[in-house]
Amino acid sequence: MVNERRNDKRVLLPGAMRYQHKGSQRFGNSLGRNISKSGISFIADEFFPVSTQLVFELQHPKNHEFVKAVGKVVWITNQAHSERYSIGARFLGPPLAV
Repeated sequence: MVNERRNDKRVLLPGAMRYQHKGSQRFGNSLGRNISKSGISFIADEFFPVSTQLVFELQHPKNHEFVKAVGKVVWITNQAHSERYSIGARFLGPPLAV
């Protein structure tokens, strides 16, 4: 039996998204994996230490408006046979106005 630690239901988040280090002007591009009201999982080309704060920008799937949210990296793993990382982040508050 798998020990599931998630408290909120996750939904698939296919497609592109952007992230930036909090306080930076440079965005990085990423692929979303899944999202819930408490966090997000995504794939990135760069390593982020646990506790790194990031600003996420993604497009709402229904109304196509852009949404920003601040999160903190809580786990990171190397993807097999790749130079990419699977990353999980917990949101630190409600979405930000764009």
